[in-house]
Amino acid sequence: MSSNTNNSNTKPNGRSERRNRQRNKNFHHRYLALCRSKNFQPLPEIVKPKQKDQVFLDVYGDRFKAYDWQLIEDALREDNSINHLALRLRKTYTEASALEGPGTEKTIFLDKRLYKQLVDTLAIFLRTNKVVKYFAFEGFPLAGVRLCTLITGLVDNTSLTELNLARCSIGDEGCKALCTEMKFFPNLLVLNLTACQLTVKGCQAIAEVIKFQKMQRYATSWEQSLRYGDIKEDKLMGLRYLYLSHNPAIGDYGLLELTDVLKDDAWIRQIHVCNCGLTDTGAQFLIECLNMNAAIEKFDIRDNNKISNEACHEILVKLGVKVEDDGSDSGSTPKKYPKTMAGLRERCEYLEMQLNTERNRRNQLESKLEQQHLQLGDYAVQMKELQLEMNALIKSYVDC
Repeated sequence: MSSNTNNSNTKPNGRSERRNRQRNKNFHHRYLALCRSKNFQPLPEIVKPKQKDQVFLDVYGDRFKAYDWQLIEDALREDNSINHLALRLRKTYTEASALEGPGTEKTIFLDKRLYKQLVDTLAIFLRTNKVVKYFAFEGFPLAGVRLCTLITGLVDNTSLTELNLARCSIGDEGCKALCTEMKFFPNLLVLNLTACQLTVKGCQAIAEVIKFQKMQRYATSWEQSLRYGDIKEDKLMGLRYLYLSHNPAIGDYGLLELTDVLKDDAWIRQIHVCNCGLTDTGAQFLIECLNMNAAIEKFDIRDNNKISNEACHEILVKLGVKVEDDGSDSGSTPKKYPKTMAGLRERCEYLEMQLNTERNRRNQLESKLEQQHLQLGDYAVQMKELQLEMNALIKSYVDC
């Protein structure tokens, strides 16, 4: 009788233990438990309801304290529930350090030990989490050893489809290290390297990825055609969307590296190269590419002021975009439309055209605002250097 009682008691205990283990692998449960145990107030940015069918963490950490990051690290280390993780800084590391004055509180990312722990934790998270689809690490200093650490986690991840390292300043060497491994990531569809200080060499590394995956896709499609007699191109995995905007050192010949491999590619859908130092020479490279490649849906070249309107018009035509005349003088006397179905339809088309124009203008203004924000950081660095030089001159003058 007692043995039966013991068996009945162990079953609920076993279920509770499994439940506790599952909760420890859920970020939000683990984070709240850590806050309670250490008597810390949970961050409101983290404690919020999950979206439908999506467990996510998407925060800006500029104002986080050291203990906030430590709690996040401890909760992420064993997580197996998050499928959307984004840790961002509004100010990049160089901007924040340059804008700090003698009386301001230092950003905690000057603590190398804490930042190393964060990167190590993210590498473990990427290695062990089997459901994460989106990963963003934006605005953090990520180069050298730190980037290599993160890459070790990416290598073992098989679920990630979108990687965002915008404003991490990985440079050409970091881009080459990432691309060396990334070409073996068949599930990765979107790569965002916006404002990462890339040049022609960085584009060469990305072109190698496109070339390698192109050959892999051709081999897979050939195998499918032999086995099934039909090729489903949407099922062929690999990179499809590439964001390289605000890398002004890419220039025309960085674009040439990409367009050369894209001429016979059938899978890349979008490339964004806003503010990348392009001229009409680069536009001509792109036009030659689009003459041979009909798979590209969007090639964003905004904010490259040295590209003429004629070249932009030709590129839009090649992409199949309906180009309308501005009609600058039509604004003074509005056009009258007859009160018929055809007139109403024409009126709707006209209003839709105006709406698209305003949307394009808004996107251009947003891009310019982002560009000015990046320039502000550069000016802040220069101002800091000038201030140090002035202090040195004053000190030397006083000593004399």
